Amino acid sequence: MIGRLLRRTDDRARVGAFDVRFVARRSFDYQYEEIFRERQYLFESDSAAPVVVDCGANIGMSILYFKSLYPEARVLAFEPDPSAFACLRGNVTGNALSGVRIENAAVADVEGETDFFYDRADPASLRMSIVRERMPKARDRRTVRTVRLSRFLDEEVDFLKLDVEGAELDVIGELADAGKLRLVRQMLVEYHHHIVRTEDRLSRLLAVLEENGFGYQLEGHIDRPLPRERAQDLRIYGYRKSLQVSA
Repeated sequence: MIGRLLRRTDDRARVGAFDVRFVARRSFDYQYEEIFRERQYLFESDSAAPVVVDCGANIGMSILYFKSLYPEARVLAFEPDPSAFACLRGNVTGNALSGVRIENAAVADVEGETDFFYDRADPASLRMSIVRERMPKARDRRTVRTVRLSRFLDEEVDFLKLDVEGAELDVIGELADAGKLRLVRQMLVEYHHHIVRTEDRLSRLLAVLEENGFGYQLEGHIDRPLPRERAQDLRIYGYRKSLQVSA
């Protein structure tokens, strides 16, 4: 079975053919469940060497999953947090992964530097973000490099994974403004709804996708009774409609 968890210690695990180093066991367990068991990043490609762009790679579990699907995949990955990035680099080099480029930076709509919010008591947390509201109780911050994703795209991207903890509208908008969104064939956007509790911005992101020729499917969880203004994580699977194959 691809990606079966074979063993785990306090900071390392064996997942399928991969030796995985991690920073925190809780976040590793969450990522293993989401990525390898639920297969949330599963995609199909006609190419044996698809181009994958991974924004918010954390320790690299998603990269290992993409490589288990397509061993010849070419992956470009971004991760701004230093501790997660060090672990990511170790997982890439330790597993001798070829065709993987990693950048210690956050994707955003501008180039430069910005505040990055994290919790030193929860290293490599999956909630770390350049958006203050994503970690409203965090007392720790550092300066990280920001880059425009459009600057890195000069060929078709078979799959874009975007999990940037609240900055997704800025990133998608920047790609569209630069004329680079049309290079993306498929995407999975982790959309963080109601990070600012009184703001409803989902329609703006969907409008950008529609205006650029994308169809989409939505997936999410909602509690009962129906809550108002509660933060909610949604998954948006986008696909360029001009590439659809009739059933």
